[in-house]
Amino acid sequence: MKKNRIIICLLAAITSLYSCTTGLDELRVNPEGITNPGASSFLNNSLYQTVTHISRQAHTINQQLAQVAVLRELTGNNQIHRYQINSSTFNSMWATPYRQLLNFREMRRLGTQQGDRNYTAIAYTLEAWLISEITDIYGDVPFSDALKGAEGNSTPKFDTQKQIYDSIFVFLERANDLYDLSKPLTGDDILYNANVTANVTKWKRFTNALSLRLLMRVEKKGPVYQDKLRALLANPVKYPLMRNNEDGATLVYTNITPFVNAFYDVRDLSFNGQIMYSHSFIGKLASTNDPRLPLWATTVGNGYVGLPVGYPASDPSYRTGSYSTFILALKRSKYFGDIMQYSEQEFLMAEAILKGYVAGNAKTNYENGITASLNYWGITDATTFLNHNDVKYDGTLERIIGQKYVALFENGFQQWHDVRRTGFPTLVTGPDMQNDGRPPARLQYPLSAALYNKANYDEVAARIGGDNLNVKVWWMQ
Repeated sequence: MKKNRIIICLLAAITSLYSCTTGLDELRVNPEGITNPGASSFLNNSLYQTVTHISRQAHTINQQLAQVAVLRELTGNNQIHRYQINSSTFNSMWATPYRQLLNFREMRRLGTQQGDRNYTAIAYTLEAWLISEITDIYGDVPFSDALKGAEGNSTPKFDTQKQIYDSIFVFLERANDLYDLSKPLTGDDILYNANVTANVTKWKRFTNALSLRLLMRVEKKGPVYQDKLRALLANPVKYPLMRNNEDGATLVYTNITPFVNAFYDVRDLSFNGQIMYSHSFIGKLASTNDPRLPLWATTVGNGYVGLPVGYPASDPSYRTGSYSTFILALKRSKYFGDIMQYSEQEFLMAEAILKGYVAGNAKTNYENGITASLNYWGITDATTFLNHNDVKYDGTLERIIGQKYVALFENGFQQWHDVRRTGFPTLVTGPDMQNDGRPPARLQYPLSAALYNKANYDEVAARIGGDNLNVKVWWMQ
Protein backbone atom coordinates (compact mmCIF):
# COMPACT_ATOMS: atom_id res chain seq x y z
CA MET A 1 0.00 0.00 0.00
CA LYS A 2 2.75 2.35 0.97
CA LYS A 3 4.47 1.68 -2.33
CA ASN A 4 1.26 2.40 -4.24
CA ARG A 5 0.77 5.68 -2.35
CA ILE A 6 4.30 6.74 -3.36
CA ILE A 7 3.57 5.99 -7.02
CA ILE A 8 0.28 7.93 -6.87
CA CYS A 9 2.06 10.89 -5.26
CA LEU A 10 4.76 10.85 -7.95
CA LEU A 11 2.13 10.78 -10.69
CA ALA A 12 0.34 13.71 -9.03
CA ALA A 13 3.61 15.64 -8.82
CA ILE A 14 4.37 15.00 -12.49
CA THR A 15 0.85 16.11 -13.43
CA SER A 16 1.24 19.23 -11.29
CA LEU A 17 4.65 19.98 -12.82
CA TYR A 18 3.19 19.59 -16.34
CA SER A 19 0.36 21.95 -15.44
CA CYS A 20 2.84 24.52 -14.15
CA THR A 21 4.94 24.23 -17.30
CA THR A 22 1.84 24.72 -19.43
CA GLY A 23 1.02 27.82 -17.42
CA LEU A 24 4.56 29.15 -17.97
CA ASP A 25 4.22 28.60 -21.72
CA GLU A 26 1.12 30.76 -21.66
CA LEU A 27 3.00 33.46 -19.76
CA ARG A 28 5.68 33.49 -22.43
CA VAL A 29 3.15 34.91 -24.90
CA ASN A 30 3.20 38.71 -24.86
CA PRO A 31 -0.47 39.78 -24.79
CA GLU A 32 0.53 43.13 -26.33
CA GLY A 33 2.76 41.60 -28.99
CA ILE A 34 1.87 41.98 -32.67
CA THR A 35 1.46 38.58 -34.29
CA ASN A 36 -0.16 39.80 -37.50
CA PRO A 37 1.31 43.26 -38.17
CA GLY A 38 -0.35 45.62 -40.59
CA ALA A 39 1.62 47.50 -43.20
CA SER A 40 0.91 50.69 -41.24
CA SER A 41 2.90 49.43 -38.24
CA PHE A 42 6.17 49.95 -40.14
CA LEU A 43 5.68 53.58 -41.12
CA ASN A 44 6.21 55.83 -38.13
CA ASN A 45 9.24 54.35 -36.41
CA SER A 46 11.08 53.48 -39.62
CA LEU A 47 10.52 56.93 -41.11
CA TYR A 48 11.52 58.68 -37.89
CA GLN A 49 14.68 56.58 -37.53
CA THR A 50 15.63 57.18 -41.15
CA VAL A 51 15.15 60.95 -41.10
CA THR A 52 16.96 61.22 -37.76
CA HIS A 53 19.94 59.22 -39.01
CA ILE A 54 20.24 61.17 -42.26
CA SER A 55 19.94 64.49 -40.42
CA ARG A 56 22.69 63.63 -37.97
CA GLN A 57 25.08 62.38 -40.63
CA ALA A 58 24.39 65.27 -43.00
CA HIS A 59 25.00 67.82 -40.23
CA THR A 60 28.68 66.88 -40.40
CA ILE A 61 29.19 65.39 -43.87
CA ASN A 62 26.90 67.37 -46.18
CA GLN A 63 27.57 70.64 -44.41
CA GLN A 64 31.29 70.32 -45.08
CA LEU A 65 31.13 68.83 -48.58
CA ALA A 66 28.69 71.59 -49.60
CA GLN A 67 30.85 74.17 -47.78
CA VAL A 68 28.12 75.34 -45.46
CA ALA A 69 30.32 74.66 -42.45
CA VAL A 70 33.86 73.83 -41.35
CA LEU A 71 34.74 71.32 -38.64
CA ARG A 72 37.36 72.97 -36.44
CA GLU A 73 39.06 69.93 -34.95
CA LEU A 74 42.12 70.39 -32.80
CA THR A 75 43.04 66.74 -33.34
CA GLY A 76 41.91 63.96 -35.61
CA ASN A 77 42.15 63.10 -39.27
CA ASN A 78 38.56 63.42 -40.47
CA GLN A 79 38.41 66.99 -41.65
CA ILE A 80 35.93 66.67 -44.46
CA HIS A 81 36.12 70.32 -45.47
CA ARG A 82 39.79 69.65 -46.39
CA TYR A 83 38.72 66.50 -48.29
CA GLN A 84 40.61 64.54 -45.65
CA ILE A 85 38.08 61.79 -45.02
CA ASN A 86 38.53 58.66 -42.94
CA SER A 87 36.83 55.30 -43.28
CA SER A 88 34.21 55.93 -40.58
CA THR A 89 32.58 58.50 -42.87
CA PHE A 90 32.11 55.85 -45.55
CA ASN A 91 30.14 53.64 -43.14
CA SER A 92 27.65 56.25 -42.01
CA MET A 93 25.14 56.10 -44.84
CA TRP A 94 25.33 52.36 -45.45
CA ALA A 95 24.25 49.93 -42.72
CA THR A 96 21.51 51.96 -40.99
CA PRO A 97 19.78 53.12 -44.20
CA TYR A 98 19.78 49.55 -45.54
CA ARG A 99 18.15 48.30 -42.32
CA GLN A 100 15.37 50.85 -42.72
CA LEU A 101 15.10 50.06 -46.43
CA LEU A 102 14.32 46.49 -45.36
CA ASN A 103 11.50 47.81 -43.16
CA PHE A 104 10.01 49.80 -46.04
CA ARG A 105 10.24 46.72 -48.24
CA GLU A 106 8.42 44.64 -45.61
CA MET A 107 5.81 47.39 -45.37
CA ARG A 108 5.29 47.09 -49.12
CA ARG A 109 5.01 43.29 -48.92
CA LEU A 110 2.39 43.48 -46.19
CA GLY A 111 0.49 46.27 -47.93
CA THR A 112 0.30 44.17 -51.09
CA GLN A 113 -0.65 41.04 -49.16
CA GLN A 114 -3.36 42.84 -47.19
CA GLY A 115 -4.73 44.79 -50.13
CA ASP A 116 -3.84 48.13 -48.53
CA ARG A 117 -3.18 50.23 -51.62
CA ASN A 118 -2.24 53.42 -49.81
CA TYR A 119 0.42 51.91 -47.56
CA THR A 120 1.77 49.97 -50.52
CA ALA A 121 2.08 53.25 -52.41
CA ILE A 122 3.75 54.95 -49.44
CA ALA A 123 6.21 52.07 -49.13
CA TYR A 124 7.13 52.31 -52.82
CA THR A 125 7.69 56.05 -52.36
CA LEU A 126 9.88 55.67 -49.28
CA GLU A 127 11.92 52.88 -50.86
CA ALA A 128 12.53 55.11 -53.87
CA TRP A 129 13.52 58.04 -51.66
CA LEU A 130 15.90 56.08 -49.43
CA ILE A 131 17.69 54.15 -52.18
CA SER A 132 18.15 57.45 -54.04
CA GLU A 133 19.94 58.79 -50.96
CA ILE A 134 22.21 55.75 -50.80
CA THR A 135 23.06 55.58 -54.50
CA ASP A 136 23.61 59.33 -54.83
CA ILE A 137 26.26 59.14 -52.11
CA TYR A 138 28.10 56.01 -53.30
CA GLY A 139 27.12 55.42 -56.94
CA ASP A 140 26.58 51.76 -57.86
CA VAL A 141 25.19 49.92 -54.81
CA PRO A 142 23.23 46.74 -54.02
CA PHE A 143 19.49 47.09 -54.60
CA SER A 144 17.71 44.40 -56.62
CA ASP A 145 19.82 41.71 -54.92
CA ALA A 146 19.98 43.40 -51.52
CA LEU A 147 18.23 42.56 -48.22
CA LYS A 148 18.00 38.85 -48.98
CA GLY A 149 19.96 37.54 -46.02
CA ALA A 150 16.96 35.52 -44.83
CA GLU A 151 17.00 33.79 -48.21
CA GLY A 152 20.66 32.90 -47.82
CA ASN A 153 22.13 35.68 -49.95
CA SER A 154 24.46 37.80 -47.82
CA THR A 155 26.69 38.86 -50.71
CA PRO A 156 24.50 40.95 -53.04
CA LYS A 157 25.70 42.19 -56.39
CA PHE A 158 26.00 45.93 -57.01
CA ASP A 159 23.49 47.39 -59.47
CA THR A 160 24.56 50.25 -61.70
CA GLN A 161 23.18 53.61 -60.70
CA LYS A 162 21.28 53.74 -63.98
CA GLN A 163 19.55 50.44 -63.15
CA ILE A 164 18.67 51.78 -59.71
CA TYR A 165 17.22 55.00 -61.09
CA ASP A 166 15.18 53.07 -63.64
CA SER A 167 13.74 51.01 -60.77
CA ILE A 168 13.08 54.18 -58.77
CA PHE A 169 10.93 55.64 -61.54
CA VAL A 170 9.00 52.37 -61.84
CA PHE A 171 8.36 52.45 -58.08
CA LEU A 172 7.18 56.06 -58.14
CA GLU A 173 4.89 55.45 -61.10
CA ARG A 174 3.36 52.44 -59.33
CA ALA A 175 2.88 54.50 -56.17
CA ASN A 176 1.12 57.27 -58.07
CA ASP A 177 -1.23 54.76 -59.67
CA LEU A 178 -1.96 52.93 -56.40
CA TYR A 179 -3.11 55.78 -54.18
CA ASP A 180 -6.81 55.52 -53.35
CA LEU A 181 -7.85 59.08 -52.59
CA SER A 182 -11.30 57.97 -51.43
CA LYS A 183 -9.94 56.15 -48.37
CA PRO A 184 -8.05 57.44 -45.33
CA LEU A 185 -4.96 55.64 -44.09
CA THR A 186 -5.67 52.69 -41.83
CA GLY A 187 -3.04 53.64 -39.25
CA ASP A 188 -1.10 56.55 -37.79
CA ASP A 189 0.76 58.90 -40.12
CA ILE A 190 3.86 60.56 -38.71
CA LEU A 191 4.39 62.73 -41.79
CA TYR A 192 0.99 64.32 -42.38
CA ASN A 193 -0.36 63.74 -38.90
CA ALA A 194 -3.99 62.69 -39.36
CA ASN A 195 -5.96 59.79 -40.82
CA VAL A 196 -8.06 61.68 -43.30
CA THR A 197 -8.37 61.28 -47.04
CA ALA A 198 -6.79 64.70 -47.62
CA ASN A 199 -3.51 63.32 -46.29
CA VAL A 200 -3.49 60.52 -48.86
CA THR A 201 -3.56 63.30 -51.45
CA LYS A 202 -0.57 64.91 -49.74
CA TRP A 203 1.35 61.64 -49.93
CA LYS A 204 0.56 61.46 -53.64
CA ARG A 205 1.78 65.03 -54.14
CA PHE A 206 5.00 64.19 -52.30
CA THR A 207 5.49 61.12 -54.50
CA ASN A 208 5.32 63.25 -57.64
CA ALA A 209 7.47 66.03 -56.20
CA LEU A 210 10.09 63.36 -55.46
CA SER A 211 9.80 62.18 -59.08
CA LEU A 212 10.44 65.76 -60.17
CA ARG A 213 13.54 66.01 -57.96
CA LEU A 214 15.03 62.79 -59.29
CA LEU A 215 14.08 63.36 -62.94
CA MET A 216 15.78 66.75 -62.82
CA ARG A 217 18.83 65.02 -61.34
CA VAL A 218 19.15 62.73 -64.36
CA GLU A 219 17.62 64.88 -67.12
CA LYS A 220 20.97 65.15 -68.89
CA LYS A 221 21.23 61.38 -69.21
CA GLY A 222 19.06 61.08 -72.29
CA PRO A 223 15.64 61.47 -73.92
CA VAL A 224 14.03 58.67 -71.89
CA TYR A 225 14.31 60.75 -68.71
CA GLN A 226 13.52 64.01 -70.49
CA ASP A 227 10.32 62.49 -71.88
CA LYS A 228 9.35 61.22 -68.41
CA LEU A 229 9.92 64.71 -67.04
CA ARG A 230 7.79 66.32 -69.72
CA ALA A 231 5.00 63.78 -69.16
CA LEU A 232 5.03 64.43 -65.41
CA LEU A 233 4.79 68.21 -65.82
CA ALA A 234 2.25 68.09 -68.66
CA ASN A 235 -0.42 66.25 -66.66
CA PRO A 236 -1.04 67.85 -63.23
CA VAL A 237 -4.31 65.93 -62.87
CA LYS A 238 -2.58 62.55 -63.06
CA TYR A 239 0.60 63.78 -61.36
CA PRO A 240 -0.43 66.42 -58.78
CA LEU A 241 2.39 68.33 -57.11
CA MET A 242 2.70 70.15 -53.79
CA ARG A 243 0.67 73.35 -53.41
CA ASN A 244 2.17 74.97 -50.30
CA ASN A 245 4.35 74.38 -47.24
CA GLU A 246 1.65 72.22 -45.64
CA ASP A 247 2.11 69.71 -48.48
CA GLY A 248 5.85 69.53 -47.82
CA ALA A 249 7.31 66.23 -46.63
CA THR A 250 8.66 67.32 -43.26
CA LEU A 251 8.50 65.63 -39.88
CA VAL A 252 7.26 68.51 -37.74
CA TYR A 253 8.65 67.48 -34.35
CA THR A 254 6.56 67.84 -31.23
CA ASN A 255 9.74 67.47 -29.12
CA ILE A 256 7.77 65.21 -26.82
CA THR A 257 9.66 61.92 -26.35
CA PRO A 258 10.14 59.94 -28.51
CA PHE A 259 9.19 62.30 -31.35
CA VAL A 260 12.01 64.79 -30.87
CA ASN A 261 14.38 66.73 -33.09
CA ALA A 262 17.34 64.61 -34.22
CA PHE A 263 19.68 66.79 -32.12
CA TYR A 264 17.40 67.27 -29.12
CA ASP A 265 19.53 65.14 -26.79
CA VAL A 266 22.87 65.65 -28.55
CA ARG A 267 25.54 67.42 -26.50
CA ASP A 268 25.96 71.10 -27.32
CA LEU A 269 29.62 70.47 -28.09
CA SER A 270 28.71 67.82 -30.65
CA PHE A 271 26.08 70.05 -32.26
CA ASN A 272 27.89 73.35 -32.53
CA GLY A 273 31.02 73.27 -30.40
CA GLN A 274 33.44 72.36 -33.18
CA ILE A 275 31.52 73.03 -36.37
CA MET A 276 31.51 76.64 -37.59
CA TYR A 277 29.80 78.22 -40.55
CA SER A 278 32.08 78.69 -43.52
CA HIS A 279 33.27 82.09 -44.63
CA SER A 280 31.58 81.63 -48.02
CA PHE A 281 28.18 80.61 -46.59
CA ILE A 282 28.11 83.45 -44.08
CA GLY A 283 29.25 85.84 -46.78
CA LYS A 284 26.46 84.77 -49.14
CA LEU A 285 23.74 85.29 -46.55
CA ALA A 286 25.18 88.47 -45.05
CA SER A 287 25.71 90.15 -48.43
CA THR A 288 21.99 89.87 -49.24
CA ASN A 289 20.73 90.67 -45.74
CA ASP A 290 19.11 87.24 -45.72
CA PRO A 291 16.49 87.27 -42.92
CA ARG A 292 17.20 83.60 -42.17
CA LEU A 293 20.76 84.35 -41.04
CA PRO A 294 19.90 85.44 -37.46
CA LEU A 295 17.69 82.37 -37.12
CA TRP A 296 20.57 80.06 -37.99
CA ALA A 297 23.83 81.65 -36.88
CA THR A 298 25.38 83.10 -33.75
CA THR A 299 26.89 86.56 -33.88
CA VAL A 300 30.49 87.55 -33.27
CA GLY A 301 30.57 91.05 -31.88
CA ASN A 302 28.10 93.01 -33.96
CA GLY A 303 28.12 90.75 -36.98
CA TYR A 304 28.76 87.32 -38.41
CA VAL A 305 32.12 85.72 -39.09
CA GLY A 306 32.72 82.51 -41.01
CA LEU A 307 35.72 80.19 -40.86
CA PRO A 308 37.58 79.75 -44.18
CA VAL A 309 37.35 76.32 -45.80
CA GLY A 310 40.70 74.53 -45.78
CA TYR A 311 42.25 77.11 -43.47
CA PRO A 312 46.00 76.65 -42.69
CA ALA A 313 46.21 74.02 -39.98
CA SER A 314 49.58 75.42 -38.92
CA ASP A 315 48.09 78.79 -37.99
CA PRO A 316 46.75 78.55 -34.40
CA SER A 317 44.68 81.73 -34.75
CA TYR A 318 42.05 79.86 -36.80
CA ARG A 319 41.67 77.28 -34.06
CA THR A 320 41.20 79.81 -31.29
CA GLY A 321 39.32 82.63 -33.01
CA SER A 322 35.61 83.37 -32.66
CA TYR A 323 33.33 82.34 -35.51
CA SER A 324 29.60 82.07 -36.10
CA THR A 325 28.13 78.67 -35.41
CA PHE A 326 24.70 77.02 -35.25
CA ILE A 327 22.43 78.66 -32.68
CA LEU A 328 21.43 76.17 -30.00
CA ALA A 329 17.72 76.82 -30.56
CA LEU A 330 18.04 74.74 -33.73
CA LYS A 331 18.52 71.64 -31.56
CA ARG A 332 14.86 71.96 -30.65
CA SER A 333 13.54 73.33 -33.91
CA LYS A 334 10.36 71.59 -34.94
CA TYR A 335 11.40 72.09 -38.58
CA PHE A 336 14.55 69.99 -38.73
CA GLY A 337 13.00 66.86 -40.24
CA ASP A 338 13.02 67.70 -43.92
CA ILE A 339 12.60 65.06 -46.60
CA MET A 340 11.42 67.51 -49.26
CA GLN A 341 10.07 71.00 -48.83
CA TYR A 342 7.59 72.76 -51.11
CA SER A 343 10.24 75.43 -51.71
CA GLU A 344 12.54 72.85 -53.33
CA GLN A 345 9.78 71.83 -55.71
CA GLU A 346 9.32 75.46 -56.79
CA PHE A 347 13.03 75.89 -57.52
CA LEU A 348 12.90 72.66 -59.53
CA MET A 349 9.94 74.01 -61.47
CA ALA A 350 11.82 77.25 -62.18
CA GLU A 351 14.74 75.22 -63.52
CA ALA A 352 12.46 73.00 -65.62
CA ILE A 353 10.79 76.06 -67.16
CA LEU A 354 14.18 77.68 -67.80
CA LYS A 355 15.31 74.53 -69.64
CA GLY A 356 12.11 74.29 -71.69
CA TYR A 357 10.56 71.17 -70.20
CA VAL A 358 7.27 72.93 -69.49
CA ALA A 359 5.72 76.29 -70.29
CA GLY A 360 5.51 78.86 -67.54
CA ASN A 361 7.17 81.81 -65.86
CA ALA A 362 10.39 80.71 -64.16
CA LYS A 363 10.52 83.97 -62.20
CA THR A 364 7.20 83.16 -60.54
CA ASN A 365 8.31 79.74 -59.37
CA TYR A 366 11.72 81.08 -58.31
CA GLU A 367 10.08 83.72 -56.14
CA ASN A 368 7.60 81.14 -54.83
CA GLY A 369 10.56 79.03 -53.74
CA ILE A 370 12.20 81.87 -51.84
CA THR A 371 8.94 83.01 -50.25
CA ALA A 372 8.05 79.46 -49.20
CA SER A 373 11.45 78.99 -47.55
CA LEU A 374 11.17 82.27 -45.66
CA ASN A 375 7.63 81.40 -44.56
CA TYR A 376 8.82 77.97 -43.47
CA TRP A 377 11.19 79.69 -41.04
CA GLY A 378 8.49 82.07 -39.80
CA ILE A 379 9.38 85.09 -41.96
CA THR A 380 6.17 86.46 -43.40
CA ASP A 381 7.40 89.37 -45.54
CA ALA A 382 9.65 88.41 -48.46
CA THR A 383 9.35 91.63 -50.48
CA THR A 384 12.56 93.36 -49.40
CA PHE A 385 14.65 90.23 -49.82
CA LEU A 386 13.19 89.45 -53.25
CA ASN A 387 14.10 92.95 -54.43
CA HIS A 388 17.75 92.75 -53.38
CA ASN A 389 20.01 93.13 -56.42
CA ASP A 390 21.75 89.82 -55.76
CA VAL A 391 18.47 87.97 -55.22
CA LYS A 392 16.26 89.31 -58.03
CA TYR A 393 15.56 86.72 -60.71
CA ASP A 394 18.01 87.23 -63.57
CA GLY A 395 17.14 84.31 -65.86
CA THR A 396 20.20 82.21 -64.99
CA LEU A 397 20.50 78.72 -63.55
CA GLU A 398 23.18 80.01 -61.20
CA ARG A 399 20.72 82.41 -59.55
CA ILE A 400 18.06 79.68 -59.18
CA ILE A 401 20.47 77.14 -57.68
CA GLY A 402 22.09 79.79 -55.49
CA GLN A 403 18.84 80.45 -53.64
CA LYS A 404 17.81 76.80 -53.72
CA TYR A 405 21.13 75.95 -52.04
CA VAL A 406 20.26 78.24 -49.12
CA ALA A 407 16.69 76.90 -48.88
CA LEU A 408 18.06 73.33 -48.65
CA PHE A 409 19.79 74.17 -45.34
CA GLU A 410 19.84 71.07 -43.11
CA ASN A 411 17.86 69.04 -45.66
CA GLY A 412 19.93 65.87 -45.64
CA PHE A 413 22.50 65.64 -48.43
CA GLN A 414 20.51 67.62 -51.00
CA GLN A 415 22.91 70.59 -51.11
CA TRP A 416 25.87 68.36 -51.94
CA HIS A 417 23.88 66.49 -54.58
CA ASP A 418 22.91 69.77 -56.26
CA VAL A 419 26.44 71.21 -56.11
CA ARG A 420 27.76 68.12 -57.89
CA ARG A 421 24.91 68.12 -60.43
CA THR A 422 24.97 71.79 -61.40
CA GLY A 423 28.34 73.15 -60.31
CA PHE A 424 26.58 75.89 -58.32
CA PRO A 425 27.41 77.52 -56.08
CA THR A 426 31.06 77.43 -57.06
CA LEU A 427 33.10 75.77 -54.32
CA VAL A 428 36.15 77.56 -52.94
CA THR A 429 39.57 76.15 -52.16
CA GLY A 430 41.86 76.68 -49.21
CA PRO A 431 45.59 76.32 -48.65
CA ASP A 432 45.33 73.00 -46.81
CA MET A 433 42.94 71.13 -49.10
CA GLN A 434 43.76 67.46 -49.68
CA ASN A 435 42.86 65.25 -52.69
CA ASP A 436 44.72 67.75 -54.92
CA GLY A 437 41.98 70.23 -54.13
CA ARG A 438 39.40 68.17 -56.03
CA PRO A 439 35.92 68.10 -54.41
CA PRO A 440 34.83 64.51 -53.77
CA ALA A 441 32.42 63.17 -56.39
CA ARG A 442 31.24 60.35 -54.11
CA LEU A 443 32.05 58.58 -50.87
CA GLN A 444 33.98 55.32 -50.95
CA TYR A 445 32.29 52.05 -50.06
CA PRO A 446 32.54 51.04 -46.39
CA LEU A 447 35.21 48.59 -45.31
CA SER A 448 32.53 45.99 -44.56
CA ALA A 449 31.69 45.77 -48.27
CA ALA A 450 35.29 44.96 -49.15
CA LEU A 451 35.65 42.45 -46.31
CA TYR A 452 32.36 40.54 -46.41
CA ASN A 453 31.30 40.94 -50.03
CA LYS A 454 34.72 40.85 -51.65
CA ALA A 455 33.92 39.31 -55.02
CA ASN A 456 31.12 41.77 -55.73
CA TYR A 457 33.14 44.65 -54.28
CA ASP A 458 36.08 43.83 -56.53
CA GLU A 459 33.75 43.64 -59.52
CA VAL A 460 32.14 47.01 -58.91
CA ALA A 461 35.43 48.72 -58.08
CA ALA A 462 36.86 47.54 -61.41
CA ARG A 463 33.67 48.54 -63.23
CA ILE A 464 33.56 52.13 -62.02
CA GLY A 465 37.30 52.74 -62.37
CA GLY A 466 38.37 52.32 -58.75
CA ASP A 467 36.77 52.84 -55.37
CA ASN A 468 37.95 56.39 -54.75
CA LEU A 469 36.56 59.84 -54.06
CA ASN A 470 37.06 61.13 -57.59
CA VAL A 471 34.98 58.63 -59.56
CA LYS A 472 31.88 60.48 -60.77
CA VAL A 473 28.51 58.93 -60.10
CA TRP A 474 26.47 58.14 -63.21
CA TRP A 475 24.40 61.34 -63.36
CA MET A 476 27.59 63.46 -63.09
CA GLN A 477 29.21 61.83 -66.11
